[in-house]
Amino acid sequence: MRRRLALHLSVLVVGAAVVRVAVVPAEVCPPVTSGEVRAAVDAAAGWLERGVQPSGRYTYGYDRDADVVSPDYNEVRHAGLVMVLYQAFAATSSSEALRAGDAGLQRALGQLLDHGDWIAWAPPGEVTSGGNGLLLAGMAIRRAATGDTTHDGIMRGIGRFLKEMQFPDGSVSSDWREGTGPIDNHSLYSTGETAWALVLMDREFPGEGWGEAAVRTIDYMVSDRDRAEGRFSRLPDHWAAHALADLRSDLRADPRLDYARRLAGYFSIRLRFESQRLGKGINLLVRWYPGTPAGVGTAGEGMGALHRLAVDDPRLSDLAEGIDDRIVCTAGLMVDRQVTPAESADGAHPLLEEGAWFYRGYTQMDDQQHTITALLEALPVLAAREAGR
Repeated sequence: MRRRLALHLSVLVVGAAVVRVAVVPAEVCPPVTSGEVRAAVDAAAGWLERGVQPSGRYTYGYDRDADVVSPDYNEVRHAGLVMVLYQAFAATSSSEALRAGDAGLQRALGQLLDHGDWIAWAPPGEVTSGGNGLLLAGMAIRRAATGDTTHDGIMRGIGRFLKEMQFPDGSVSSDWREGTGPIDNHSLYSTGETAWALVLMDREFPGEGWGEAAVRTIDYMVSDRDRAEGRFSRLPDHWAAHALADLRSDLRADPRLDYARRLAGYFSIRLRFESQRLGKGINLLVRWYPGTPAGVGTAGEGMGALHRLAVDDPRLSDLAEGIDDRIVCTAGLMVDRQVTPAESADGAHPLLEEGAWFYRGYTQMDDQQHTITALLEALPVLAAREAGR
């Protein structure tokens, strides 16, 4: 009897161990402070700032194993870098971040298409809603942080272009073409990027109808987008989270907040899964390598945006504590994964490694962009916890 009981107990113990290690690995959330997060933001912004070229372009990517700087470029990501550098300036008052953002902005301002009734950023070969949305969002963040109204006319012109790209159902065309106008096609994130830019325009220019234009597209994302665009599951759209978080309070109808609640669930699952990734041993077989920094960063920044919304709107207050736990855990993970000066010292080009996040030996601009935003969103959460609030 005792032998049988011991055997059963052994099976249970082994089974529990297998479940814990192989099926549901434990979360790993490295401890982190607001000071460490601020230092990580500065280091990552430094990587972007060092990559500014005389043309106003940025270093796109670097393969440290092959010691090769990527010759590729992506204009939408260029706009994303302009935007995040202005976010960094707004949060830290870094003059270096402002200068680096302005370099990218000046390049874009030299590529404008003036259509008469609207203005669009038109780098060679493309006029996209996503690129214009992120550029406009960056300009709005810069305006709010500096008080500089120099570019107000251009901002309104780009805002009118984004409204031109909206279809009657609130969906957004991905590209504008000479002779045909907005094409009947959607890209993965341009819808959310457009909505967020229009929300920020409403903040900077209240009473001009930008918020009402934004909610047309937000409502499309709430109800129709995934079905209309042929997706089998909801898109966990971090740009939509930013749009909802910055939307003025009188436009926060219940269905829009229900959508925010769903987004919080998607981001939470993604970030919990990430915290279980060790990238070695049996965990590598079960959870694979830690995710791309851009992928982790998008979920982190989306969750950070929803933190602001949950704090500001009592209808989502029940989510606040859980959201904050995910944000802090993600901040700890990403601070721990960032390349330090000591770690980069033996590399072929230390300044192309220091401050960056790599995925299997490669990093590119959007890895820094999205992770910086996620860490900036974590700063007030950590500061409040450290102050005992």
